[in-house]
Amino acid sequence: MQNIDIVIAWVDGNDLELKKKRHKYLTGEDASDAVSATRFASNNEIYYNIASILKYVPFCRHIYVVADSQRPEFIDEFAAQGLCAADKIRVVDHREIFRGFEEHLPTFNTRSIESMLWNIEGLSDYFIYLNDDFFFNAPAQVEDFLKAENLVIYGHWQNSFALKAKLKYRQLMSRQFGKPIQPKHMIAQMLGADVLGFNKFFEIHHYPHIVDRHALKDYLLEHPQLLETQIKFKFRSVEQLNPISLMNHIKIQKQQAELKPDLELAYLKNQDSLNSFIQALHNPDIKYGCIQSLDQLDSDAANKISTAMQEKLAGYLPHSVLV
Repeated sequence: MQNIDIVIAWVDGNDLELKKKRHKYLTGEDASDAVSATRFASNNEIYYNIASILKYVPFCRHIYVVADSQRPEFIDEFAAQGLCAADKIRVVDHREIFRGFEEHLPTFNTRSIESMLWNIEGLSDYFIYLNDDFFFNAPAQVEDFLKAENLVIYGHWQNSFALKAKLKYRQLMSRQFGKPIQPKHMIAQMLGADVLGFNKFFEIHHYPHIVDRHALKDYLLEHPQLLETQIKFKFRSVEQLNPISLMNHIKIQKQQAELKPDLELAYLKNQDSLNSFIQALHNPDIKYGCIQSLDQLDSDAANKISTAMQEKLAGYLPHSVLV
């Protein structure tokens, strides 16, 4: 069995020091989607994420939690309480992944951070990347991600023409009226394919993604202007591409990818999706889940989610997380 590391991007948006630091760099002209407080919120999702890896991903070697001078409060309890080996989990600071590019720190920009994950010391050649609000919902196998050095990518093809036309129109309006362009996820994915000459893009959704460390690293270092654009913005910008999309299309171009259709997801998007999300937690055919904007739910709904996740991951969560 091939051992693969897992990388999680995490931020505690409730940290007052981080709030002060972030506020210092806000210009008042930033796109609202890029600086929304819920983008930086944390409500125990990181512990559900790690517990799900310990329960469902036997081929995971190390878990790297990428953070900005922060540390999840109860993260050391996983090892202290015998839930994993002492060296299983390591918190990686932004200063490590931006080694050699420190002038671009601090950053509050997911796309910048994702562009530099290859710089984690000791990281496996192939690694799985996921946000802190993701989790594994059922047992995983290496073959879900990697088959004979080919990446397994889940999604569907989208034509780029209409999206590029819309982007050009918004750029024109922005130049004329000074209105910031929202850095939408789909546009960033399209740009990740467009830079390689594709006129369509393979759109991906809220799953854990397999990453070829060297494919991403080599391309960015060979294109220093692109790398500069990727990491210079403090907050997400419409000028940035999605580095996971870039890496995917590099592998597609080299015929080193196996493309598969979209997967069903246990997805908590808002309060209306509460019941369907809890039902999906018990469906073994649904491999992954995402808890989005938990801080936006009322207390009763949030408690239901906490109870459901703690029941699902019983025996893998630190005592301090349990209510």
